[in-house]
Amino acid sequence: MDQSAAVLTPNSFVKTLSIIHLGLLAGPFLFGVVAYYQTENAFLDYTNTEDVFLFGVPIFAVTGIFVGNLLFKQMMTAAMKTDGLRPKLARFQTASLVKYALIEGPALIGTIAFLNTGNLTYLYISGVLILFLYLLRPTKEKIELGLDLKGDDKNQFNKLNQPIP
Repeated sequence: MDQSAAVLTPNSFVKTLSIIHLGLLAGPFLFGVVAYYQTENAFLDYTNTEDVFLFGVPIFAVTGIFVGNLLFKQMMTAAMKTDGLRPKLARFQTASLVKYALIEGPALIGTIAFLNTGNLTYLYISGVLILFLYLLRPTKEKIELGLDLKGDDKNQFNKLNQPIP
């Protein structure tokens, strides 16, 4: 069995998390593009107060962003108390995936609302969420900042191709 696949380096961690992020980003983006081209009579309407989606989709979007940020901060606080770089990175990955999912979900809901109603408002909200999710893409600097790496952990994380014990 090849042992190199199990070796975790800071560089491989960032690449892996970036690929996962890209996959989570591609889903709602592609779904939105397909939904747009499948809808024949798309319109833009902010005035239909009878449409339950007009209130639900923005509420889901804002709630997803705020709850995602709150949970991320709570999980990062717990991660900073952990000893060792590897467990901290694992907690960062988990916290990031939770945050990404809480943005991806409302983006998908917005696209579904667009498919059901044809109202472009929901697709615009999904587009903003997708853009926001794109801006959250993981980088080495964001990981360092999120985990508040110091001392040995920071030195170890800066050795990009050295295995993390």
